[in-house]
Parts: sequence; structure tokens; C-alpha cells
Amino acid sequence: MSAELGWKAVLPDQERLLWHARPSATIRMADFATARLPFGIVFTVFALFWMSMTAQMGRMGPAGGGLDLFPLFGVPFVLVGLYMAIGIPLWDAYERKNAWYALTDEAAYIATELFGRRSLKRYPISEMNALELEDGQQGTVWFNKHVEVHLRSRTYRRRASARQTYSTTTKVGFKYIDQPRIVYQLLIKQINRPDRAMAS
Repeated sequence: MSAELGWKAVLPDQERLLWHARPSATIRMADFATARLPFGIVFTVFALFWMSMTAQMGRMGPAGGGLDLFPLFGVPFVLVGLYMAIGIPLWDAYERKNAWYALTDEAAYIATELFGRRSLKRYPISEMNALELEDGQQGTVWFNKHVEVHLRSRTYRRRASARQTYSTTTKVGFKYIDQPRIVYQLLIKQINRPDRAMAS
């Protein structure tokens, strides 16, 4: 079964398939050169330093006192640091390797198969809020942006708790595709359709 027939088998009958493709799973050096890299390296180095110091304390303390296991508490922090520094680009490449993209006259679709689990997500064109083109031989077309605000509370000794807010932004789109400008223009055309403009 061709990819086009496969998409038509899962798409709503009233939608017309305009484009479909698979992203590139290539890992680029630029994927690592983000603000996460220095933060992840510092986080990892600090965790390793802490583990080495607690290991030395364990060797100087009495045998069987439990200090020998104390450095193991730093392992999760090392893993978090490594994930921030190099794990996120590697995971993103794995996702792209197991992803399929499609665009109809009504929505964008992203299908994935990760660890044997299949997923199909639909993003209606009428709800797209952040159309953006990253041009290139293999570029990216973003069409959705989700901002989530988090609240964090900290309690100090004998003092009232202090609340801090921070936000995380998640972008959704067709990543590392050939001829991204053509896909971007297709989206623009569908967004600006007269019947869609009248409906909005």
C-alpha cells in the first residue's frame, strides 16, 4: 500500500489530501547548540562533582554506615543533565524517524509509532495560532504554539511560602521536511480561503 493510499484510509472522507511526506531523521550539530547545552553541561558536572565528594566522605566514614550509597542519589541528576545537553536532540531525531506527516484542506496530521504504540494527532487549520517557516533544503513549518504557565511554591524556614511562576512553550509542526516553502504556501492558501475567512 502506498503512503497516499494509507493516508486516505484514515482521513475523513470529506477532507482532500494536499501533501504528505516523512521528515528527515538527520541529527545536526545545530540541534545541540541551544541554550540547553551549557545548562545541561553545568548541571551534569555539578552532579558528578557532588557524587565524587560524597564518595570520598563515604570512604572516610565508618564501613556500613550508609554513606557508601549516598553518591547514588546523584545519578538521577546526572541523567537529567545529560538529557538536557544531548538527550533532547537524540529523542527528537528518534521521533522524526518514526513519524509521518500529512496536510489536507482542513487539518494537519502527525502520525507516529514509538515503541510499538501508534498515535495520530489532528491539528485543524482553523485553530492554528503560530504559522512560521524555517526555510532551508530541509526546513520546518511550525503551525501551533502552546504556552503553559506553571506555579511553583517554596517554603522557607519560619517564613511564608513564596510563589514563583514560569512558562514553557511547546511548538508543533512539520519538522525537517523537503521543500518546506511549498508546504508553508499550501497552509497560507488554506488559511486564507474565502469560505474559511467568512466562517471566522
